[in-house]
Amino acid sequence: MRKKILLIHTGGTIGMTRDSESGVLRPDRFYASLLQVIPELSAIADVQVEIPFVFDSAELNFEHWRQLAAIIQSHIGHVDGVVITHGTDTLAYTASALSFMLHNVPVPVILTGAQRPLGELRSDARNNLVNAVELACADIPEVCIFFDYKLMRGNRTSKNHINFFDAFVSPNYPLLAEVGINIEVYRGNLLRPGGHFHVFDRFAPALAVLKLFPGCAADYFQPGAEIRAVLIVAYGAGTVPLQTGNLLARVERWLAEGKLVVLDSEAHGGRIEPQLYESGARLLEMGVISSGDMTFEAVATKLMFLLGQYDRPELIRSNFQKSLAGELSELP
Repeated sequence: MRKKILLIHTGGTIGMTRDSESGVLRPDRFYASLLQVIPELSAIADVQVEIPFVFDSAELNFEHWRQLAAIIQSHIGHVDGVVITHGTDTLAYTASALSFMLHNVPVPVILTGAQRPLGELRSDARNNLVNAVELACADIPEVCIFFDYKLMRGNRTSKNHINFFDAFVSPNYPLLAEVGINIEVYRGNLLRPGGHFHVFDRFAPALAVLKLFPGCAADYFQPGAEIRAVLIVAYGAGTVPLQTGNLLARVERWLAEGKLVVLDSEAHGGRIEPQLYESGARLLEMGVISSGDMTFEAVATKLMFLLGQYDRPELIRSNFQKSLAGELSELP
């Protein structure tokens, strides 16, 4: 029996056209005729196309994530997989958000995009889209990103290059599948749904992010009363300055105000270990929590997701330190 695949187009470079006069790339709705542009998709599966919106991915936010989750929810039980075409710049954020929203998703949900539009020469769009549809026919029940022959867990993935076709990496988790002459699915790396499928669609943007850099003064960073969580992007294993910037005093005040304070690292690979150095150890003693080996995209979306689910800081804290959708490697 032919597999049924839902293809949701949201915009991005993969579906853009280039203005003949200015040379600027703009969103386009040509995906309505996608099966004429890539007829081989019909040889893989029965593909149904939906276009809920067409935007540059920089425009996407919680409301767009909710739309996508609602569309997927309405098709569960009627399709064998879902492919979402999306702009690359915030693709990892959407994949992370959907991984938390689509609890125990029973079918593959694969996001993909392109560095060059489908209608141009030397585009990576056709390869990414055809392989994403084929992988969506497999038994891979989680939210993934497919790019340049690699299938990665969505909430473990970051965009790491602007110009290369190999634009995404999964720094702290192995690949879910690779595509060559054959498709190799690494079954041992996959999630397995542990209960009924459910959609959680509440987010709260009550998050402020402080990115440290040498010489920065913390005075300019003033998260207001509406902010319930502060994410500090520190150096290396989780170090912060102790002699300048008065950061520890500010962290103490934020904690006293009931804000959750999370420590992350500007480094992309490895697990943050703030206890290794004096500054990080002092933050942990104060009540700051570590992001472990999560990507920044996963940390930010997970915090906003949990802020939307819970009012009590202790529930946000305890759930942040758990792996909700395979985004975090828990310590033994």
